Amino acid sequence: MRFYYLKTFNQILVVIAVCFLFFSASLIAGCAFSPAIKKIVCDLKAPAGDLKKKVGITLFENHTYCAVNNFEKIFHIKLAENIKKTCPDILIIKPGDTGYPDQMAVLPKLTSKQIDNLVLAKTGRRLGLNAIVTGSLIDISGNRENRGILWFKNTYNFIRFQFVVEVYDTETGAKIFDDSFVHEFEVNELDLDNLRTGNTNEIPALTDALLNASIPIGEKICDAVNIQPWKGYVISNFDDKIIISSGKRSGLILGDKLEVYDSKNIFEGKDARKFFIPGLKIGEIKITALYPDKAEASLISGKSIKVGSTVKINYRLSDK
Repeated sequence: MRFYYLKTFNQILVVIAVCFLFFSASLIAGCAFSPAIKKIVCDLKAPAGDLKKKVGITLFENHTYCAVNNFEKIFHIKLAENIKKTCPDILIIKPGDTGYPDQMAVLPKLTSKQIDNLVLAKTGRRLGLNAIVTGSLIDISGNRENRGILWFKNTYNFIRFQFVVEVYDTETGAKIFDDSFVHEFEVNELDLDNLRTGNTNEIPALTDALLNASIPIGEKICDAVNIQPWKGYVISNFDDKIIISSGKRSGLILGDKLEVYDSKNIFEGKDARKFFIPGLKIGEIKITALYPDKAEASLISGKSIKVGSTVKINYRLSDK
């Protein structure tokens, strides 16, 4: 089996950022290698280091001509499992979960058929998500090749498929990850004929290979989310009672002080795509009541705390 990764400019930036974080952290706290996942895990002593990021996964769409047995119903489950294996502290919501929001069941689209990233980001903010994962299966094809030299030549049959995966940051609506995964594996002649006649449900190896592709995809998503700072969002402000869309499950505790940042300004980019502009600090709040996925807070300083404002951890009281 062979995996190929078609790197994008965004992915190169992620790699550079990871390398920089590793170098800095190694000078401060040291790092350890994990043989199980063959990656470096660094104990970054950041103020929000013990807060759990929340990620939403949307249904992966099948844009090919092939109807793959239960692909749409199963892939996101395996993907969530593999993200959790690499990043056990990440909270995940996925299709099929109790209370999975209707707003994420159908992706918002622009007239150009592209994902409406601004609407998606607003939905993520209300749900307390730090990032939203989308993706699709865009190609499945078969090929027969003669390989070898002279009288050692043989005919081999292959099936190849391609995923496109995107991860959106809810603070800005911009992509923090955008990559294409291509996988090719060897099959027998009957499987290749079944693919060419559209009988893909008769190819168990195809379903297995598609699900196995969730392993490297999950690892890459984990890396992209891990280097982002934890953020929460104001979803209500009435009579000086401020509600944010993160709570106990995210690791917040009573007395936590959060800095509030303006996040309402928008600019328009290429192809009429719109993005939020991270703004200046506009105040501080203190957690006064906690629920599983929400928290109440009182205002410490500042004014005009608007719905949609971003919150970030400040510091924790030492006497708790």
